Amino acid sequence: MRKIITGTLLTCALASAGGDIAPVEEQVVAPLVTEESSGWEHKLAIYGWLPTFDGTLTYSLPDGGEQESDGGVIDELDGVFMAAYEIRKDKWSFLTDVIYLGMSGGETVAEDIGQGRLATTVAQEFDAWVLSFYGGYNVIDTGSTRLDIIAGMRYFSLDVEASIDFPILDPIPLSPSFEVYDALIGVKGSFDINENWYVPYIFDIGGGDSDLTWQAQASIGYRFGWGDVLATYRYLHYEKDDLRLVEDFDLYGPKVGVVFHF
Repeated sequence: MRKIITGTLLTCALASAGGDIAPVEEQVVAPLVTEESSGWEHKLAIYGWLPTFDGTLTYSLPDGGEQESDGGVIDELDGVFMAAYEIRKDKWSFLTDVIYLGMSGGETVAEDIGQGRLATTVAQEFDAWVLSFYGGYNVIDTGSTRLDIIAGMRYFSLDVEASIDFPILDPIPLSPSFEVYDALIGVKGSFDINENWYVPYIFDIGGGDSDLTWQAQASIGYRFGWGDVLATYRYLHYEKDDLRLVEDFDLYGPKVGVVFHF
């Protein structure tokens, strides 16, 4: 009888404590999934630039010959506007770069005619637009270093108001203008020096309507809370042999800009 009572009490005790002695099931924790931002990143850059202009102009002279300028054709920069707008999503990016230049200048061209020399004065006013459009794909992104392969096109238009003043003839007005479209390929990227200082750069080269065009620019930038400040050196080159008046030109010089991110 005692054994029966003892067994009954033990069975009841085990039954009441069963929740505590039952095997502990392994808890499966699902991995935390973070959704990456799929929004577009926007960047607007506005620059101030005082470029140097070198170019070769060809003038028709009274004897039927031609005279090339010495390259120093710009005396004054009348107006300039430069800006760039970039959008980026994941590995893809799109960039638009705009340059407007209003310039004026003059020079004296001397030509041997017969037993003497004919000196002619040439005055010019230039209005130039350079529009570049790129699509890019990122191939390197380590967090501190980024490199994109870019491809696109550049549009260049130049309107020239020029007059040639001969000593014994009335001034001859010239108003040539032209537009060229060129395909481009290049690279664009940046690398960080530290958390504030970084170096962005871009290079492209191409051709099409022009014989050759290329540009290169490199900057040193500093990040602020509201945006970035850039100090940049830029060089833009064009060659076009079959155009009237203008054969080739180079725009180059330092520029300073501010960059806004949103």
